[in-house]
Amino acid sequence: MGFFGMFNYNKDGPGVDKDAPPKNRFLLFFEVFVRKFWNIVRSNLLFVAFNLPAIAVAYFISVWMLQKIDVGDPTYNSVIKIAFMALILCIPVITAGPAQAGFTYVMRNYSREEHAFIWGDFKDAAKRNFRQSLVISLIDILIMAVFAVDIVIYGSMKDQSAFYLVANSFMIAAFILFLMMHMYIYPMLITFKLSIFQIYKNALIFAIIRFLPNLGILIFSVLVMFVTMMISPMAAPIFFLFVNFGLIGFTINFFVFPSLKKYISDGYEEKQGTGEKNRES
Repeated sequence: MGFFGMFNYNKDGPGVDKDAPPKNRFLLFFEVFVRKFWNIVRSNLLFVAFNLPAIAVAYFISVWMLQKIDVGDPTYNSVIKIAFMALILCIPVITAGPAQAGFTYVMRNYSREEHAFIWGDFKDAAKRNFRQSLVISLIDILIMAVFAVDIVIYGSMKDQSAFYLVANSFMIAAFILFLMMHMYIYPMLITFKLSIFQIYKNALIFAIIRFLPNLGILIFSVLVMFVTMMISPMAAPIFFLFVNFGLIGFTINFFVFPSLKKYISDGYEEKQGTGEKNRES
């Protein structure tokens, strides 16, 4: 019963006024992030532990491409190289798919202010989406390899002909659009019952029609990585291990999921996670 009802946790609280105006999304982002911060840190650690091969592949691809970048001015060249590495790593595109699915499920729940068991829901979502997420990661490896080779080849030949300059610009723009698509691919994968084709088609549509908001999130993600590497290269691995992927993953899910819910929920059946239900039974 508690002491005069003061510590009775079965007692109904005041609840939320149904007529209360919705909170500002920007302010709500910081409120939820601060409240879930330590869980996001733990999720970041889990993501890195299961995604080390993917992060290593992305790192070596970026190093190989950076060796091909030369804009003449040594100082400007260094800035370009750091920015490019940040772009490659800001959204883990070449991922161990099941690990990305599990991580996205936890981040999506936090962004929706829902509960998530960090290990249990991570594992269940990875298993539930294993086949499709593995196919997506293989598609990503192929697409990223094509982008990497084409950008380097066209970039090295851009002085020979205007065609190569245009082709290189087109490939860079397509690469950025592909990164924007990835803001939606895994949230759709773990939320809705869609085919691989439907996931990529919808992701392309969202990348185009929400180009400016997507660009803002992408710039924020690059800045997180860029600032981390510029402040202290020695401390950068600590930020990657504890914060960066969690911060970016939470940000992406927080700002893209309302659009997915608004435009897709009525058209497709939503997947129902079994992890929490199993724990309660």
